[in-house]
Amino acid sequence: MQGFEPRRAFEHLDKLAYEIGPRLAGTRGDCMAADYIQKQFESCGLKTRVQEFKFVPRAARVKITALLFASAFISLLFLPPQLSLVAWLAVIVIWRSLGKLMPKGESRNIIASAGTKKPKKRVAITAHYDSAPCMASYKLYLFVRFAFLPALIIIAAIVAARALGVLPAWVIMWSVLAIVFLPICIGMFIAASSRRVSPGADDNASGVAVMLEVARAIAESPPADAELTFIAFGAEEQGLVGARKFVASKALPEDTLVLNLDGVGVGPHTYVIEGNGILKRRRTSPQLNQALANSIKGAGLKPRLWWAALARHDHIPFLRAKMRATTFTTDVGGKDRLGRLIARAFRLPNARARGYRYIHTLEDTPERIELANIERAGQVVLGFIKT
Repeated sequence: MQGFEPRRAFEHLDKLAYEIGPRLAGTRGDCMAADYIQKQFESCGLKTRVQEFKFVPRAARVKITALLFASAFISLLFLPPQLSLVAWLAVIVIWRSLGKLMPKGESRNIIASAGTKKPKKRVAITAHYDSAPCMASYKLYLFVRFAFLPALIIIAAIVAARALGVLPAWVIMWSVLAIVFLPICIGMFIAASSRRVSPGADDNASGVAVMLEVARAIAESPPADAELTFIAFGAEEQGLVGARKFVASKALPEDTLVLNLDGVGVGPHTYVIEGNGILKRRRTSPQLNQALANSIKGAGLKPRLWWAALARHDHIPFLRAKMRATTFTTDVGGKDRLGRLIARAFRLPNARARGYRYIHTLEDTPERIELANIERAGQVVLGFIKT
């Protein structure tokens, strides 16, 4: 197996994040990135195929949701009690059906494979190539994310109490609710209205670049005992859509070990994603985490565990399918007040928020990526494959 060449990987990163630039799922940049990745896989002599899929753009869905609930909430002030309850429940049903009702965009997954036909082990290396809309404000994002669903439940309970005749002074109660709920809807609309899209150098041209260079190294000297699959996912920033579509296709045997690469270009600290979520938690494979930690140590680095309370990764659909999967990432470290607060409040010792402040901004550019990080990530992935 030939060595990993970090400068080759950086050329891929530069192509994706600088020459192609922003890669919002369903746009021309997204399509150009997919074409580029496919050509790189094919140039290595890997067997390559494409999985096309459709998705509802997240920004459009969020804006429709905000307008829908704001309009419904305002109408509650004028509707009679029983009709108010029916109207609110109907709006919730419509909201849950938006995925079927709204126009859809198109993206694709690029899949390449190498190795023996009768393997002793199967390994998949994955990374998403789309980039995210720029956040208007991280604090606004957190406010909307954590306040929206509780507000829906509280309003439904109060409207039900009114319909049962146990809630007097409806106008006063509505006014109190409006002080909280209407700002949530406005915040959702503002957060989803940004037309700026991150060039996504670290998130996640870095992961794709490492995967492409690892694929080249593997193709030059395929392992004798393993089957390798490389998957570039589309529409991760739209809700892990590419990964969900791929897992639903059942294209990988259930015994495949899945290593996802997401944000491996900055910071001296290397992390194994231990799990995701706060209330609804999804834990990664302990066996795989240990193998990844050993590979990180083999590259002369110190592995750290990270419970990604506020982020989701493409390994999650694999976990839902009862497959062994995890994610490798790096970060700058530093003070993390939000992470410590979540860790104490929800008993998640390794919970933390990302320290790299340029994620999902126009400043996530190739100039901020460290070549040494790309080299170390390549070593980690190749070591993981060999174990």
